[in-house]
Amino acid sequence: MIDSNPTFRGGLFHADLPDGRSGASIKLTRTELVAEALCEGQPQFAIPLNECQLDLGGASGKMVFCRNADRSLTIFSEDPSFVAAVAQSAYGTLEAQFRSLRARRRGEANRFRVGVVAATLAFALVCVGVYFGVLAAARTAVRALPIRIDEQIGEMAIQSLVPEPRLDADHPATLLAHEIVQQLQPHAAIPEMNFRVLVVASDEVNAFALPGGQMVVYTGLLKKAESPEQIAGVIAHEMSHATLRHGLQGVSQSLGIVAAVQFLVGDLGGLVSIGSQLAQKSILTSYSRTAETEADLEGARMLHEAGIDPVAMAEFFALLEAEVGDIPDVAAWISTHPQHAQRVEDIRRLLQGLPKKQYRSLDLDLKATQQALQ
Repeated sequence: MIDSNPTFRGGLFHADLPDGRSGASIKLTRTELVAEALCEGQPQFAIPLNECQLDLGGASGKMVFCRNADRSLTIFSEDPSFVAAVAQSAYGTLEAQFRSLRARRRGEANRFRVGVVAATLAFALVCVGVYFGVLAAARTAVRALPIRIDEQIGEMAIQSLVPEPRLDADHPATLLAHEIVQQLQPHAAIPEMNFRVLVVASDEVNAFALPGGQMVVYTGLLKKAESPEQIAGVIAHEMSHATLRHGLQGVSQSLGIVAAVQFLVGDLGGLVSIGSQLAQKSILTSYSRTAETEADLEGARMLHEAGIDPVAMAEFFALLEAEVGDIPDVAAWISTHPQHAQRVEDIRRLLQGLPKKQYRSLDLDLKATQQALQ
């Protein structure tokens, strides 16, 4: 939860101020960004968070400018904690703007880098040092790709990666998983992502996400869960892998020099093809512990915003850890995730920084779904 009196040093632009600007002491409330001018009279100005328009700039490129709807008032700060505090206090409403601004900044830098590398590539390949430079440039620039690239990779990969048999769209298990996705999607970091979930008939306790929002849930996981909230926790975790673009990062980390060159000269079709090939080796669904922790925390945020207790996610992984000796198929999956005690601590620490909320029980009949899977 945001401290009741957070303050940040910054400044103001407004026509009523001497010379049109002043230093300012900036505070956050639940609904407004309030700035007190550090000049004679110390007038106060405020911008409702739901109307705030953001921009990045300054000499460092890290100064945050917050403007009101008619742009007559600007509040700005370069305090490193200011960005996180504003996004958090706005219940995530400004998060999409922050992501867009950062992506645009990265995109501008990457386009320049791509142009330079493409122009000199024929000469650079003779040098081992430049060899690694090309790989690094491709891995950096891939993060600025449009979401449609993730979706194309996921669509191509799903054909080769998802086993049979898949349950019908009207099966109770598929309907339950789909309903959970529908309730979580409005709170995803990329709500416009085309999330789709397939349920596979298998005793394996597993679930995974592909780039672009494709997800697979095994019936073994649905049978093992003790509540719909636990299933929601797993699905939120997997949705977060997609919105955090961990699959695409896996592509970038696996790029060879030929693939890097294809990408840098604009061959995105080649990148999609490579991504789908990597999926056959499960590279797109094998994440580092750092990525798993990121998915935990982002999934917990989504659950919180949806009014679902995020602790249910950790509870389900704890259940699997307790029974891992009896579930050999889940051993490898568990081994890639952080330790249970650490992930619970991380989730609880995250919740302390979020607004208090009354959680609800999901109105879904898990027992009936599990009976339909017998």
